[in-house]
Amino acid sequence: MTWWLLAGALLGGLGISAVAVAMSIRLAHRFDVLDYPDSERKTQEQPIPKLGGLAVAVAFAVVVTIAMQFVALPGEGQLAAAALVPAVFAGVVGYIDDRVHINPYVRLTLQALTGILVWLLGTRVGLFQIEWLDAIVVVAFVVILINGLNLLDNSDGLAASTTVIAALGAAVIAVIYEQELVSLLGFALVGITLGFLWHNWFPARVYLGDSGAYFLATLLAVAVIRLRPEDIPPSSGVVIALLLIALPLVDTTYVAVKRLSAGIHPFTAGRDHLSHAIQERGMSVPASVMTLQILSLVGALGAVTVASI
Repeated sequence: MTWWLLAGALLGGLGISAVAVAMSIRLAHRFDVLDYPDSERKTQEQPIPKLGGLAVAVAFAVVVTIAMQFVALPGEGQLAAAALVPAVFAGVVGYIDDRVHINPYVRLTLQALTGILVWLLGTRVGLFQIEWLDAIVVVAFVVILINGLNLLDNSDGLAASTTVIAALGAAVIAVIYEQELVSLLGFALVGITLGFLWHNWFPARVYLGDSGAYFLATLLAVAVIRLRPEDIPPSSGVVIALLLIALPLVDTTYVAVKRLSAGIHPFTAGRDHLSHAIQERGMSVPASVMTLQILSLVGALGAVTVASI
């Protein structure tokens, strides 16, 4: 696979996504699919469209369909299905949750089903060499990343910029391992997320919604799990995966520990994330996002370094 195809997936994804998101903003205003301020968690000054997730999903499907016309490698159809099917399922679950607020335990079950879909469609690990145990690892990773990225979607540009850095790290590692299809998936994911971020950076003109966060997180999970470090021990592979999702992992752990220690259910919504803690100390939203992305960048660079050893 040539660099022009990878660059095309990134730049094409960016352009198609930027246009698709712009169209979704108009549709959201027309059909009143808006996120209204509530003076508590949602502190934006006006209603914000939240069909960004749908636009991102459409953009990714278009980019992958076009890219596959230029690829003649074994397993291309399998990888496309392995990425798109569970991501679309997760996106639908997120969209329903956006509209009717699914019971947290039902939502968790549906997220686990997403992870099972990921496993059944061939995105697997061989960490323990025990199939059912390895399947649990995959499902847990998918569920943790879906919730972690969704929880990060609390400040303009935070979830999207996190996805860009993690996906870019995964794509570079895939290039190092000569995994051409995974690198294509990674660069396409970077492109469509950048196209969304163009509209989502502060002050945001559109939100991902649960549907978009679930969709992007599932694609990212597939890309990360599909990395195949042949010449390093399995423990190093685990380190690479954890470094790539460092920020969602740290933020989720921070929130869960803080809520449980205060006797609050971890599924409770609130303004108690790392970004909120930073903003309460006087830092602006863009500055807080860029500060947190230092952790993402360090994690991605660390993952690439481990993969390169």
